[in-house]
Amino acid sequence: MATLFCLVIDTIMRKIDFRGNINTRSKQICAYADDIVIIASTKQALNKTCNKLTDEVEELGLKININKV
Repeated sequence: MATLFCLVIDTIMRKIDFRGNINTRSKQICAYADDIVIIASTKQALNKTCNKLTDEVEELGLKININKV
């Protein structure tokens, strides 16, 4: 199960495209196991990234636990 989850998360991250680092992009993501941290230089970039992540996750049949947000 863990391997499948890692493959799904990798697929999502490739679609969102977080290459670079916070100095060269307006957003960056850190993911480990089932935890994801989004770092953004503006509130607008953070909201846009969260919405994109939510859309991609739901497209693959997963849900974000809003109690952990």
